Order: sequence, then structure tokens, then C-alpha cells
Amino acid sequence: MIRLEDIQLAPEKTGVYVFKKADRVLYVGKAKNLKERLLQHYRQSERDAKERAIITESDRVEWIITRNEFEALTLEIDLIQLHKPKYNVLHKYGGGYPLLLLTEDEYPTLKVVRGVSQGKVFGPFFSTGKAKKVKRLIHKLFKLRTCDPMPIRKEPCMDYHLGLCCAPCCGYVSSEEYMLNVKSAISLLSGDVSSVLPELYLAIERYSKELKFEKCAQIRDQILALENLSKGQRVSQIPVSNADIFYSMGRLLGVFLVRSSKLVDKQIIVLDEEEQREEVLLGFYYSSPLPSEIITNFELPPEVKDWLQRRGKLRLSTLTDKALEDIIVENMSGYIDLKVLEREFREKLSMELPSIIEGFDVSHFYGEHTVASCVVWEKGYMNKRRYRRYRIRGVSKIDDYASLREVLERRAKRLKAGEEVMPDVWLIDGGYGQMNVALEVKRKYQMDIKVFALAKEEEILLCENGKELCLKEHPILYRVFGLIRDEAHRFALSYSRKLKLKEDTTDILDYIKGIGEVKKRIIYRNFENLYELLKADEEVLRRMGINPAIKQEVKRYLEGELSED
Repeated sequence: MIRLEDIQLAPEKTGVYVFKKADRVLYVGKAKNLKERLLQHYRQSERDAKERAIITESDRVEWIITRNEFEALTLEIDLIQLHKPKYNVLHKYGGGYPLLLLTEDEYPTLKVVRGVSQGKVFGPFFSTGKAKKVKRLIHKLFKLRTCDPMPIRKEPCMDYHLGLCCAPCCGYVSSEEYMLNVKSAISLLSGDVSSVLPELYLAIERYSKELKFEKCAQIRDQILALENLSKGQRVSQIPVSNADIFYSMGRLLGVFLVRSSKLVDKQIIVLDEEEQREEVLLGFYYSSPLPSEIITNFELPPEVKDWLQRRGKLRLSTLTDKALEDIIVENMSGYIDLKVLEREFREKLSMELPSIIEGFDVSHFYGEHTVASCVVWEKGYMNKRRYRRYRIRGVSKIDDYASLREVLERRAKRLKAGEEVMPDVWLIDGGYGQMNVALEVKRKYQMDIKVFALAKEEEILLCENGKELCLKEHPILYRVFGLIRDEAHRFALSYSRKLKLKEDTTDILDYIKGIGEVKKRIIYRNFENLYELLKADEEVLRRMGINPAIKQEVKRYLEGELSED
């Protein structure tokens, strides 16, 4: 543990400090005044869990003096990327987002890479899956080679027969034709379609005269894809051409990628504290290419601007366009003004705004695969990293109360042991019966939390003091409690259905004539249980490809099974 005497030895100079446990780096930071910043860490450890963990887990603190703040920033970033400290947020966003790299070969192709590489890059993408999906679309539309490196073959591989490659390895395409495909792919990825469309129209005329109708069909599909992209750009109404936008709303940081005046991707990040936004931005560009413009709604420190501009030519600007800001705010629609929400809690529920609300729901599929969910609302946002799901093991029949008691007791034990952060509120999906179960668990484990229940039919919030609040009359509170309840229900239901599809080998539907594996999956995805299927409109079932007569078969089977009991 770091002592105050250790910090008193630090110089009052600019530099970088490193908290260590043995040889392991736990946290790296920079400061204009090292001693003052370290003392701030020490003082904050009395009330902040993260700061307390840094101080108590470290056995020493070291520092490196630099000549100025820019040198300190550069050294801090390099040390974080080298050591990946446990308590730094920068390295989480500095490992490099997936990019699509167009190689510089005679017959170029696309590769999914991380970090800036030689060649033309497109992106970043916020998930590898999304990058691979775009790569596959490019192969499907423009037939770029899929082998890397390209072999020399006499017969093409299966990708050629699947329509994903034009087989340059077998000489099935000329260099000129292939490069037109490459140019078309670049147009789609960059959004600049005007330069390649005339060439494609000329090519389709040429192949038509040569009676090469299969090639005409391929180019027609390429033209349609590019023209649809162009139409989308004209109606997108994004008032900037190419930029990355960082928009800060308290602990919420939105990252928006705009290419050719079109919003192509976004990521919403929940920060531990608002001051981490610059650290996220620096991590984002540590391995990702710089755009032509970076727009923020907050002022960047001079050393951050200097670091960015030394990495490449770009424009840094502050968000001023009201129309653009409206689009961004709409895309961050999960945000609720905490000041307004604080007033609502105080006036309507006579309590301070909770920092953490945990929502619970129990779900099963016709009495089997009983599971429960715990979702976490934290300071205005659903914190999906802290979601938990439970498989109910101590209850062998349909008993929602017993199932709820099991999950709440399992949760309470972890909370009391300090393995999870203690919430301020529990929200239970249900009525007074479910709330009474939660109150019993609360008293048993002596937990200083408030308990509410919310049933879907009436949308009445039940309070433990007997008060009832119609949430439809209080839309701000409804957005919070309704969101948590619905999210707990969704999370539990998805888990129950997953177990049903994965494990149930003696399914009732196995005994119903006319229901195969495909139709079973359709039913599981769209109906919570078999009784929901029985109530479904026949026209809805037909649109799903399910014969409505199946309902009668299911009903007869259920009636027979229940009469035997």
C-alpha cells in the first residue's frame, strides 16, 4: 500500500508517474506537477473505489521527469500501450480497431487488420464481425481474390464457384478488368461513386456487344450497389463530409464515424469518470488511422492537439452545427438528464437519485429451462458489462416466487461479500408477491437498499412503503423503470430460449406432426411459450411460414398431457 510519506518525496515537476505492484504496472498517469497529482490520488482514495484500489494494491510509485507536457503525454501513451495497466482505460481503446486493408499487389485484395499498415486502409470498424461482413460483401460484389498470398492454379478454388472471386490465379480475368473491380470496391468503401460509374457503364456496353451476358449481370449488380449508396448519401443530411465526431454527455462518450456525408458507424462508451474522454480519444488513434477531421463538443488540451497533429495532417474543430448535434443526440437517445431525473425521484418518490439500480426477472419456457436475469442501471445508463444471468437449479417445478428467492439470495451473498458493488435499489418484475420475496431477502441479509416492483399490465410502480405510482403519468420515471424492467425481461427470455434451443431433446413440438427443426426455431424466436403460439393470429403464422392448423395439433397434445396429470 502506498503511504503518504512515499508521495511526499515526489518532485513538483512535469512528468509521468507509475503505480506498481512488484514488477507489474497497475496505473500510469501524467501531471504538470507530479507531487500535487499524486496527493490528489491519495485524497480521492478515501471516497472513490478505483482510486482506493490503485493506492492499496500498489507497493510503490515511480516517476519520470519530462521537459514539458507534450513529452509527458507521449511517454504516458507509450507506457500504457506497452504495459496494459489494469486501471488505465486508454489501452482498452488503443489495441487497434479492425480496419480493411487494400493490399499493394499486382492483384490487390482486402484483409482485416489492426493497426495502421502499408496500403490503403478503410475504417475503423467497431467490431471484427462488422469488418468481415463488409469484406465478404466486397468479394461478393467485386470478386476480389480471396487467397492471400495468391497461388498459381490450373483450376479455381471453391470461392470462384461460390461467386466470391474472379480467379486471377487461373488467368480467368485480365489485369484491366480486375483493376476496374478494385476501383469499384474503393468507391463503395470510400463513398465516392462518381468516378467509377461511367467506367462501369462503358464496360457493360462492351460486354453486351461481345455477348458476355454473365459479366454484364455482374457489373449490373455492382452499379446497383453503388447507385444505392449514392442515393443514401443524398438523403443522409449529415452536414460534414469526412470526420470522426466525439460527443461527451457526462459519463457518456459517443464516437461517430462520418464518411462521404453518411453516418457509417457509432459506438457509445460509458466512462468511469468524465475526465477519461481525452484518454479514450488518444487510445482510439494510437493504432487507428487519422481522419481528415476530428470534431468534439469539448475542448482538447494543447498537448493532446499537438500529439494528434504530429501524427498526420488533420483538422481539429469544435461542434457548432445545430443540425449535426441534433442527429448525434438522437443517436444517444438512451441518455436522460440526471438533474431532471434527480428532481423526479425527490418529488415523486421522496428519495435521492440512486446511483445503481438492479433489475430482476425470472423466465421459463413452458415450465422448463427456468432462468433469471440481473441487469444494472448505473448513473443514467444500462451498464451491460455488469449484467448477470442465472440458471435456477433449486426449483424443479413452476414456482416464480421460489425461483426469484433463489436468484436474489445468490445475488445478496455476492453483494455482502463485496464481490459486486452494492446497489441502491432493486426493481423486481412482478407484483406484491414478488416484492414481498425481495423484502424478505433484503431483511435476511440486512441490506440497506430500497425495493420496488413493476408489473407489465398496469405499469404501476409498487413501493415498499405501500405507495403506488402510475408510471404512465410520470414519463421521466417511466423511461428509467420501464427500461430496466424491459431489459431484465429481454435478457432473461433470451437466455431461456437459448437453453431451450440448445438442450431440450424431448420437446413437445417433437410430437407435433408438421413441425421440423426450422419451424421450431421460428416458434422459439417469436413466442414466449406455447400458449402465446396458441393465441397468435393465423395471418401472422402464415407470414412466418407456419400452417395455422399446427395450433390445433399443439392444443390437442397439451390438453391430453394435462388431463393425464
